[in-house]
Amino acid sequence: MTRPGGSSVSDQELEISLSVTPITLGPWPQIMVNPIRDYDWGSPTTLARLQGRQPSGGPEAELWMGAHPSAPSRLGPEDDAEGGTGLDRLVTERALDLLGSEVYERFGARLPFLLKILAISKPLSVQVHPTADRARAGYLGEVDVPGEHTYVDPYAKPELLYALEPVDALSGFRKADDARRLLTLIGGERMTALAGALSGASPEADRLETAFERLVTWPADDRVALATEVRATSRRLLAEAGPLRTSKITAEDRRAMTWAARLADQHPADPAVAAPFLLELVGLQPGDTLFVPAGAPHAYLHGLGVEIMGNFDNVLRAGLTHQSIAVEELLHIVHGGSRPERAVPAAWVSPHEIIWTPGVPEFRLSRIWLPSTPITAYPNVAGPQIVLCTAGTVRASCGGHEVELRSGRAAFVGASGGPVTLTGPGEVFRAFAGA
Repeated sequence: MTRPGGSSVSDQELEISLSVTPITLGPWPQIMVNPIRDYDWGSPTTLARLQGRQPSGGPEAELWMGAHPSAPSRLGPEDDAEGGTGLDRLVTERALDLLGSEVYERFGARLPFLLKILAISKPLSVQVHPTADRARAGYLGEVDVPGEHTYVDPYAKPELLYALEPVDALSGFRKADDARRLLTLIGGERMTALAGALSGASPEADRLETAFERLVTWPADDRVALATEVRATSRRLLAEAGPLRTSKITAEDRRAMTWAARLADQHPADPAVAAPFLLELVGLQPGDTLFVPAGAPHAYLHGLGVEIMGNFDNVLRAGLTHQSIAVEELLHIVHGGSRPERAVPAAWVSPHEIIWTPGVPEFRLSRIWLPSTPITAYPNVAGPQIVLCTAGTVRASCGGHEVELRSGRAAFVGASGGPVTLTGPGEVFRAFAGA
């Protein structure tokens, strides 16, 4: 056998070429078969309840919808446990067709977002994400990265959480005066030392960073004593607080003490159990959103939410985890001026659909509450999209092709597939690239 131009094709090359299965795209939408990550902080029942199935018997922490290489979704029948085509393979081998020219030119052969459902039964790690500039420079070796941390890709990792059920989280720093007041209220030698770092005339952000550094680098031989002190003092103050209306200890103080005591129970040798005294304790009600920018220390504590994030892997952890930590680099990028970002820019694009646009290139998120009559989802989006049903039973169609989605199931629509028509009643989230 010869190639065009007359050169011969070897038997090995011919065998390889015949073994490659051609990839076809569409018709859109296609049902996604999505992996569940069994991290130990996950709820054993919440995702099963959402999806209307029996629990697996172990923790089910995150439902992943996307093309992340460590746990990609597959496109194919839901009842075919091993069939279908990996979305990561599709993105690699048919990138331009699947992503469309605009998204491909910005991100290359990579789906820029990852959609998740988080079912949080126990707190996640205290962590920080780098800026895009720091990630790129660290990945390319243009800067010295302290400690043993290695940047695995040149991208930031912004994230946005929508609360399906109440969510507690730590996100960004408290005001320095509030953190100092709370630490002083807790008292004891160790918390008083942290409070002292928040005094002085230096800028507030610098004082908060100093106190945070002092906490996460606490001497190893005194960490058990710190956690013991935090747990015992928090419980004593809660027991002595009395009725809220006559107490000097506010409801927010009580929430911080309660979480600090819980963290100390779960991590009895980790100084980060005192993080609720330095970081803002955020309570999200269903329908609330929280955007986590680069440099903001954060940890999700409990609840259920839809999360969309950059489909990248740069995370630096400081504590409350069994995974590796990267305190040296984390302290280089943590920002003392970070605050919870609750007012995420949003716009109603129809009576049924709202789109959150946090101003990052990787993603936008929309929520649609569907009537029983068909509606067309907002069509002016670039590239592919993921359609996730979180309530009811929804039919999604593009052109003449239709799929049915029950709660906790999703479909993928390639760049050529829109517009999407949806019929409920039910609730749907759509993930797509940023503007």
